[in-house]
Amino acid sequence: MSKSSSSFFIKLIYFFPIQLIFVHIKKNQQLLFFWIMLFLAIFGKLGLKYGIPYLFLAPEYLGELSFSSYFIVGFAIGGFVTAFNLSSYIMNGFRFPFLATLSKPFFKYSLNNSLIPSIFIACYVLLTFNFLQENEDFSVLEIIFRIIGFLAGYVLFTASSMLYFLATNKDFEKIFGKEIAKVLALGAKEDNPTNSILQKKNKFWYENDEGKGWRIESYLNSRFRIKATRPSSHYDKNMLSQVFRQNHVNASFFQLSVVASILILGVFRGFEILIIPAGASVILLLSVLLMLSSAIRSWTKGWTLAIIIIALFGLNHLTKNDNKYFESKAYGMTYGQPADYSKSFSIPTKKEAQQDIDLAIERLENWKKQTGQEKPIAVFVATSGGGSRAAMWSFLAMQHLNKETKGALMKQMNLGTGSSGGMIGLAYFRELYSQNLPTEEKVMDMGKDILNPVIFNLAVNDVLIRSHKFEQNGEQHWKDRGFIFEKQLHQNTNSVLVKKLGAYREGELNASIPSLVFTPSIINDSRRLVISNFPLRFLCTNNNENVDYQSFFSANLPNEINYATVLRINSSFPYVLPSVSLPTEPKVEVFDSGLKDNYGMKITINYINQLKEWFEANTSQLIVLQIKDGLSARRKTKNKSQSIVSELLSPFGSLYGNWFDVQKYNHEELLHFLREDYNGKIEVLEYNLNKSEDHYISLSWHLNSKEKQQILNSVSLKENLRTENKLKSLLIKDL
Repeated sequence: MSKSSSSFFIKLIYFFPIQLIFVHIKKNQQLLFFWIMLFLAIFGKLGLKYGIPYLFLAPEYLGELSFSSYFIVGFAIGGFVTAFNLSSYIMNGFRFPFLATLSKPFFKYSLNNSLIPSIFIACYVLLTFNFLQENEDFSVLEIIFRIIGFLAGYVLFTASSMLYFLATNKDFEKIFGKEIAKVLALGAKEDNPTNSILQKKNKFWYENDEGKGWRIESYLNSRFRIKATRPSSHYDKNMLSQVFRQNHVNASFFQLSVVASILILGVFRGFEILIIPAGASVILLLSVLLMLSSAIRSWTKGWTLAIIIIALFGLNHLTKNDNKYFESKAYGMTYGQPADYSKSFSIPTKKEAQQDIDLAIERLENWKKQTGQEKPIAVFVATSGGGSRAAMWSFLAMQHLNKETKGALMKQMNLGTGSSGGMIGLAYFRELYSQNLPTEEKVMDMGKDILNPVIFNLAVNDVLIRSHKFEQNGEQHWKDRGFIFEKQLHQNTNSVLVKKLGAYREGELNASIPSLVFTPSIINDSRRLVISNFPLRFLCTNNNENVDYQSFFSANLPNEINYATVLRINSSFPYVLPSVSLPTEPKVEVFDSGLKDNYGMKITINYINQLKEWFEANTSQLIVLQIKDGLSARRKTKNKSQSIVSELLSPFGSLYGNWFDVQKYNHEELLHFLREDYNGKIEVLEYNLNKSEDHYISLSWHLNSKEKQQILNSVSLKENLRTENKLKSLLIKDL
């Protein structure tokens, strides 16, 4: 290596922005952690399956991807960058004593600390441009307009915050006067008399372990020019510490303002205009966590990890016996007389099971009568889960197939089961059908955003300080993200689902509408809660896997539960929505039904088995229509070499990755046994969403324009056209 190139390399290494990167890697890993999370998110390496990147690349504000929505995200990023610079300055300023000798030290520190933020901003702009071009119906000018909004928000926050610090922070000259500053500026030589007068030799707080600052040869000044650093060893250490200390005090006001903004948003989150994009609220929360982590690190030094562990154990102990602050209950049920959960393991008696069978047969007889046929075809619909994509696809499938069969599908439909979003779409279609309301234009209601207000509430309310309660049937409930989910669902569906579970009982009993059965999973023991308008204890006689909702919670007003709450419980994906506590002793919680059966097939098969004799005698054929949120092609076995980490994680990753496939195999086996045992015809039809590894749609409560169009186009798949024609040939008698 030549002398000139070696000299350039040394200058580059000891350039302040480069040294700051080294400092972060060596000393401030927790700061880098937050940046890594953001980079992974926008590059689609974190939560792509669940739509997390879309929170940042496609932020919605007031239901639109607008200049305002990107402006707010840019403003939030500006806050995060300022928090990063402040935290970094507080933790690392003392390592660079020369800073205290400069005018506007924090500004120049931030300027030299902008390498990571600048790379992020550039990546975000490019990724957002590509995302909007590929997934939304915007022209190039419209995309540029939105990106300008992002940059405007970012510049506004960073510029205004920097003006605040420039106005409040004092440099060495302003604190000690021009004369002393001038004398010290001339005292760079070790033998200068000022050294013996003004310099003290004892070690101060801002020095590192070796008593020396990091070597810096040059930095970027306020005019974006590279300038050599000023020697600082002859300065009085106590004077330098005063410069850093007053900057830290001013920085604390910014930190308090960020926390206050979250609290204010949480208190006034009922105003729609204050519901900022979910991506912005997540960034705001990250800003608080970043500053909190740096504060803990600054206060506790090497004890940080130990103190965090002790604090977590302490918090866990305090909330172990009384965790009502974070508890989410079922709206409408009463909790005054909790049911003894141990009794749920008792197998129903034959008399109890027969009572429920008799009621089910009464409903079936009414269904048969309203078909007007001696031996009608009974249709069972099983719809799979999958957030908004499943909700929209389930609704579209029912709307399209019912139209193509001239209304025969809903007339012949006896039972609907399923998971998560699929049941929301099915429930919404049934409600419109029962009210004779048009359904053609309503499919887009299921594609409307729910995720943004939910994540916003999580960030500004659920994680920190909760506010606002409401009362129903004498029970107090937090207005948490579960409440917001139901509120947004009602808003998206014009409030037609604002009903109690029991409001559908009469319609289901007289068979004017098909019955729907929900099966959320019980977290405590992985059992299944069977929610219906009727007791279904005959589904609980084979084993202890099922718990009948109606009979077990008979003292807790089971039919008074909000219907939207049932839909939410059945769709409560972990962490995105809170699990729901039931009125039991000891307390049990329920969440997404997909854990046990993402396709609704097991409960359908069990139902047919238990009422097999009636179906054999009174129907000509059974049709099980599976509305799936993905293609049913077998997954290909990947044959590639794995790293040692991949080998270690493979058993767990494979189990989780193949979980739904395991359910499919179990269903196929159960269907095989059902066909062998059933004395009649059983037709199993699949109606699949065009979703695969090559045409993926995120498992989220948010859909972009491209994903919505992909769902709409799925009815034209060849496989679906075959299912449609088969269904028409079976249900329409005059074909």
